[in-house]
Order: sequence, then structure tokens, then C-alpha cells
Amino acid sequence: MFKRTKVCSAAVLALGGGALLASSAFAQPTQRIEITGSAIKRVDAEGALPVQVLRREDIARSGATSTTDLLQRLPAIQGGFSESSSVGSGGGFTGVSIHNIGETRTLVLLNGRRLAQWGGQSLTGFGAAVDLNAIPVSAIERIEILTDGASALYGADAIAGVVNFITRRDSTDGDVTIGISSPKGGARELRASATIGIGSLAKDNFNVLLSLSHDERTKLDAKSRNFGSTGKVFFTHEGKSYRKQQFSASPIPANALNNNDELISPYRLKNGSCPDKTFRVIEPYNDGTGLVDDYCGFDFVGELEIYPVRERDSLTLSATTRLASQELFVEALASQTKSTSRIAPVPGSISIPAGTPLHDKYLKPLGITVDSLAFYRLFDLGKRESKDVNKFIDVAVGARGVLAGWDYYAALSHSESESKTNISGYPGALAVRSLRASGLLDPFIGPGQQSAAAQTAINGASYNGYWDGGTSQLDALQLRGSRDLMQMGGGAMQLGLGLSVQQEKFQSKPSLFAQGKLANPVLGTLCNPTATPAVPCDQRFGDEASTVPYSADRNAYGLFAELVTPITKGFELTTSLRHDNYSDFGNATTAKLGARLVLSKEVLIRGSVGTGFHAPTVPQVNAAIQPFGVTNNKYLCSVGLLQIATSLGAVCQTGNRQYDQIAGGNKDLLPEKSKQATFGVVFEPMPQVSLGATVWHVAISDAFGQLTEEQVFGNPLQYRTSWGTKKDTGTGVTYVAFVADNRNLGKSTATGLDLDISARTKLGFGDLTSKLDVTYMINEKSQLEINGPYYSAIGNFAELGSVTFRWQGKLTNTLKMGAWAHTLVANFKSGYLDQATGADVLDGSGNVTASETIRLRVKKYATLDWQTSWAPIKSVLLTVGAVNVLDTKPPLAISTGGGNRGQQFGFDDRYYDSRGRQVYGNVSYRF
Repeated sequence: MFKRTKVCSAAVLALGGGALLASSAFAQPTQRIEITGSAIKRVDAEGALPVQVLRREDIARSGATSTTDLLQRLPAIQGGFSESSSVGSGGGFTGVSIHNIGETRTLVLLNGRRLAQWGGQSLTGFGAAVDLNAIPVSAIERIEILTDGASALYGADAIAGVVNFITRRDSTDGDVTIGISSPKGGARELRASATIGIGSLAKDNFNVLLSLSHDERTKLDAKSRNFGSTGKVFFTHEGKSYRKQQFSASPIPANALNNNDELISPYRLKNGSCPDKTFRVIEPYNDGTGLVDDYCGFDFVGELEIYPVRERDSLTLSATTRLASQELFVEALASQTKSTSRIAPVPGSISIPAGTPLHDKYLKPLGITVDSLAFYRLFDLGKRESKDVNKFIDVAVGARGVLAGWDYYAALSHSESESKTNISGYPGALAVRSLRASGLLDPFIGPGQQSAAAQTAINGASYNGYWDGGTSQLDALQLRGSRDLMQMGGGAMQLGLGLSVQQEKFQSKPSLFAQGKLANPVLGTLCNPTATPAVPCDQRFGDEASTVPYSADRNAYGLFAELVTPITKGFELTTSLRHDNYSDFGNATTAKLGARLVLSKEVLIRGSVGTGFHAPTVPQVNAAIQPFGVTNNKYLCSVGLLQIATSLGAVCQTGNRQYDQIAGGNKDLLPEKSKQATFGVVFEPMPQVSLGATVWHVAISDAFGQLTEEQVFGNPLQYRTSWGTKKDTGTGVTYVAFVADNRNLGKSTATGLDLDISARTKLGFGDLTSKLDVTYMINEKSQLEINGPYYSAIGNFAELGSVTFRWQGKLTNTLKMGAWAHTLVANFKSGYLDQATGADVLDGSGNVTASETIRLRVKKYATLDWQTSWAPIKSVLLTVGAVNVLDTKPPLAISTGGGNRGQQFGFDDRYYDSRGRQVYGNVSYRF
């Protein structure tokens, strides 16, 4: 029952657990794709490494409409960037992370080949992975997930593991599928795909398979979800009533500074209440001065579209011809994803000098006699919009077969990712200052109250066009081969050898506006600050960033050798050695040892140990120092921060505000190194039942990252090198800024347990198959700086800025009844302790009595999915179902910080889907 089969050998090749195959495997390519066998009697295909396989029918039963949705529902997947998190940032990128070890440490392959990283990746390492939007779910035959890292075959940098997408090939079938998904209130999806195959390798010695797909999705407004529709939430915690407000200090009408630099609302002082879309905010200073900000905060949460508009097209092609024992092939994938996200109108600050008409009309009557700043929301310009266009191309030509006694595979590939972001609703800071100086713009009146001339001028100041982007390219050559050597007690010893050569290129492509080189962004007029008279350079209002373009490349080659030694029929050792050379980081040699022991026909034990090596990305090393957005959280100016600002000749932001960030490459960045191990048991007490358990461990040294803003703002004087300055173009004020530079932060470790149980039974009315998958995190800890203390994110949103769920699980039950199939899936995950956050304490009448810092317990979460499919005739399949049948809401979370988050509030969009119940239907016709 446990002997190595051709099916097992194919699985081993596909995932790099061993490159060694008997010569018959390559001679029978149609068998190599059948790697999983029966869903129950899968033990026959078990190797030394843990592999999870999603077949085409599993994908169809999931109800997932994208590769991202599909993977994020798997218990072993945690920490990948989601589509909803790209609202306000992200560039339309989505990624996958195994065991929350990181998407940059999870190697994504297409048919066993490396792909270009996302072209829009940031200089801090965000997005330095394959964009999952590039891979259409309709073209996938299966997905193989190796949850053990540092593959000798594909690269030592696969520290977390490997996700290998296998596309459809060698099929004469054709099919057309049309589908619709309809959540309540928005995010409605329409999709269509078509596949046609010509020729059979077995009969005609050739095959061409072409697949096309198109899908599109509408927007989802925050107002459509009561759990994320406002920045003001009320809740109870440990027997007390609380209120939490998430807001911006830049509303409409504007707030302003008084003589003491306290933030006040002229509108509230005049009218006795805050205007629409705002609520009152009272914040005492924490410096002992007794000063208090009392203003109106803007509820930007209600203005969000919390799920972006998306339109995606893709084409996949597979062409193969057989000549004797050789196969020549061409594979291609081309895709384009357009994502549109919209957030609240742009905020920013406007100088209001004393003696100007605006000052005399609105501020002087309030006793304000000095120059002031207006913190304003340019609401009449409309929402800020980002249109992200991501194009991806991958082409490979190669050959495989048997030559001189060697099974070989050779491929030459080119992969390219291009990312472009177009924006609207953003004016230049100088343009807004000119509007104020002209007397046209009045920041102290409400929406729609500007004069016709002012509205025309406001519209004329809006920049609509290309903002930023980049291109990432990967050219690669792969050669590998295997053959039998001497006979051992359990069969033939097998040797595998391989070579990989690759060139990686990256180029950032910011617009002239993003570079801060335009005097008039709308007209495209270049600036010249050194001319006489000077032509000043404008930057984006409220979110300045003088992006510095750069380009860099890297060459690398790798050599590997692998030896499978079947010592006895039940005991097999796999040893592998890999050597990599990087043009910018030198050499690295890594090794792996795997063992597979069959104790009986019912019990198999397997394990592995290995080392890994992960070089930083090209941008992480080579990007120029430049402004890099703003902090996630808002901060008051502490005594320490005031000292830092004064020493740099800068000032603090007024009140509770976000601060500018600065970032750049670091040529002294060291590669990450890892050690990992797995130990697993597979038990099959009877043909209908299978149980598997794998304990895994990963230890990483010299981990990449940035000091968190929470730790730096919490102790500014301890991190003096983490501070710089940024001049506000619109006001001319130089503020202290947070330097979020790339660093080696120290060490991190993670240990977990993956469980899976499968069972099948025949009932009187059908066949029932059940499968339970659970990932349990035993331990996890990371340093935030070299030689610093360790912190854990397991069930704990605190120092690390993210959460690792203690456990995640999925129970799938499928009942087949002739032409009918019914599937019910239960998804569940543990709760966690939310980030420490300030909240207002309320009395029985709803009045604020105090402010406290609390840590809310975010509840456990479970959803049910259902699907029914019916095949009335062989060529037709009708499917209806619902994701999250009970429309279970995300649990309340009041945290506001954390990396890789969108602007949503009231729940954490990184971990929960705001779409709620998604009813869907598909019609497929096969020919």
C-alpha cells in the first residue's frame, strides 16, 4: 500500500521534494499529471515531504472566483495581502503566505517555473512576490502546496514553502462557463471562460490547448455594511460601555489652529455642533501644558469603497508535440487586471496668514490673532481614485523526455510584470495654496457651497493621469535530469542534477508629478527652483512624495544535486545539496535531508531537515532615499518627539496626526538565512479513512523589515536614526518625519502542526466524502531589532502589527447522488487579543466620563459555504451555491494600526471578508 508509485514520483518532481524519476515517468507524460489518486487512499502517493493538493474539482466546489480567494480559505495560508486591503494602497496586488511566514518567502511557480515578481513592489519589500491576480482560476488543473521550505530543485529562498500552479494541458475537451456572484449591496461579479483543445499526444503526437477568461466586479460601498460604515462605534467590554472614534483631523468645513496651537473647529464654535460627516473630538495634550484640542473629526470611513472595482482578462496557451521519446512544448500566459479603488476626498493643510480676508472673517472673531493653518478636506473635488493596471506575461519554450538514459527537462522562459497606477481627485499642494491666495477657495464653508468660479478653479486643479508604476522581468534557463544508479534493498538509487540561470531586472517608473518635477501638474509644466525668477516644484496635496526613479538588475545561477536512496522497501533517504551564486550577494550553499519510513501497510513516517537562503529584493537594496507616504496611526507630539524635532530644526504635527514617512534601499542589508524541519505521520487504518499530522519548524536569522512606527514613536529618543524631516509644500512648514528604512531585524521562529483527516462512506442514497484540515500554531516569536526581545503574534495583535491565528480549520463534506453533488463547508478560526487602543468610557446616558486604553477580545469566527451541482446530461453542468450562507459578520475590532491594511474600520480587513453572503451560479457546457 505504501510503495512508491509513478503517481508519487510525479508529485515529487512537481514540488521539488526530489527531482528523481524512473525513466518510465517521462515516457508517460499523461500519467505525471495524476498526482493525487483517490481523495481517501492518498497514502500510496505520500513522499518524504508534506504536499497539499487542490484538484480541479476541489477548486470548483470551493465557490472561489479568484486564485486569491481560493488560497486564502486554506488553513495553512495566513498573512497574504488581500484585495480589500488594497483600498487606499497596495496597487491591486494580492499575495499568498504559507503559515504566516511571509509572501516574500513563499515561492509561487507556474508549471514548475519561477515567475517575475510584481512590477509595483515597494522599496521596503512589500509586494516582492508573484501577484496572484495574474493567474486565472479557470485555467488551473491543480494546485500543489509544499508546506516545507527551501526546495533544492526550485531555490533555497522558498523558506515558507512552494505554491505550484499547474495549468490544463494535453486535453481534447472544450468547455464554456458563465457565472455570476451577487453579494448584497455591491461587489457583484460576472465571469466567463472558454477552453478548447486540439489533438492528443497519445493518438496524434501533438496537442494545443487554449483558454480564455474574463471577469468583472462592481464596487462595494462602506455604507452597505453596518459593521464597517462609520468611524464611530459603540460596544461593551468587561461590563463597561465604550465609544471608539476613527477620524481625520481634516474635515469640511476646516479645523484651524488657535493662538496656542490648539486645534479648534470654527464651525462648531459658531453653530454649537459639528457639521455633517463629522463628530466632536476632545484630546488633551500629554505634555503637562493643559492644552486641549477640541475640534470636529471627519468620518472618512463612511466615504470608502471597501471592495475595489475589478476587471480581469487572461489567456493561457499550451502547445506540445511528441517526436519519438522527446516532447517539445510552448507555454504562455498573458493577463491584465484593472482595479479601481476610491477613498474619501483628499485632506491637507492650508496656511491662513493673519490679516488675510479668510483670517479676518473666520478666525479673528474667535480671538485668533496669529498666522494659522486650516486642516481641510477638499470635498468638492470628489473622491480620490486609483486605477491600477497590472499586466503579466510569461512565455516558456522547452523540451522533455529521455536522452542517453537520462530523464531530462529543459526550458527557457521570459516573465514580465508591469504595474501602472493612474489617479484622479488629487491636486497639487501649490495649486491649492494659489486657490486660497486668490480668494476663490473658502475652506470654512460646507460641501457644495463654493462659488461657481471657485468650483471651476477647484476642478481645474485636479490631476487626472498616470502617477507611478514599475516593471519587473525575469529571464530564466532551467536544466535538470535524473537517472537510475545502482540497485538497493528497496529499488534503484536515483540521481538528479540540475542547473538554473536567471537574470532579474526591476525599474521604477514614477511620473514627473510623483517625482516632484512639475510646476503645474495639470498642464505638465516643468519646474525650475534655481531659475530667476524661480519656478517652484509642486507635489501632491496632503500626501507629498518626491519619488526617486531607479533601476537595477541581478544575475544568479544555481546548481543542485539530489540522491534518493531506497535502503529497504520501507525506508528511503533523500539527500540534496544546492549552491547559489548572486551577482550582488555572493555564494550560498544549502542542504536538505528527507526520510520516508513505512512501518506497516497502515503507517508511514516522514521527516526532513534543511537550510535556506533568501536575498533581499533589488528595490530593498538599490532604491534611493525618498518620501514614503504617512504612518498608519495618528500620534500626539510627546516630549521626546518634540526634542527630536527641535534638534532637526523641524516641528511636530499639530494634535493627533499622521506623520510623514521616509524610506529607501540599504546596500548593507544581509540576506536572510533559515533552518527548517518537518516530522509527519500518515495513518490509514482502513481504505476509507486516512489521517495525517505534520509538525513543522522554521527559524530565520537576519530577517528583513523595518522598525515599527509604534516602537519608534513610543520611545523617540532611543531611535534617533529613525527620524528625518519633510517640508510641506503647501504651507512651507518643515515637520519631523519617521524614517522607515530597511534593516535586518534579528531572528524569528515559528512552529506549527498541520492536521488532515479524510473519510469516505457509501450510504444508501449516495457517497459521502468528508475532509478536515486544521493548522495549529504551537509557537511563534520574532525580534523587532537585533538582540532585542522576542514578541509573538499568536492570538495577539500587539508589537508585530499583525495577527497569527492560533488555529484555522476547514471541514468539507461532499455527497454525490448520481447526477447531483452537494457540498457543505465549515470554515473556522480562533479569536485574538486586539491592539491596545484608546476608547471613551460612557455612562448609562451615553455621556463620556473618561478615556481608557483597552484590549478588546476579537471573537472566534466561523462561516458555512454550500454548493449544489447537477449534470442533467454529460455535456452540461449547472451549479448554484453561497459563500458564507448565514451572512456572518466579521467580529468587531477597534484597532487602527498594523501593516498591510486598508482604511476600513470596525473590523480587520486583512482577516475577514466584507462581502458577506455571496450567492453564485455557474453554467458549464462541455464539448
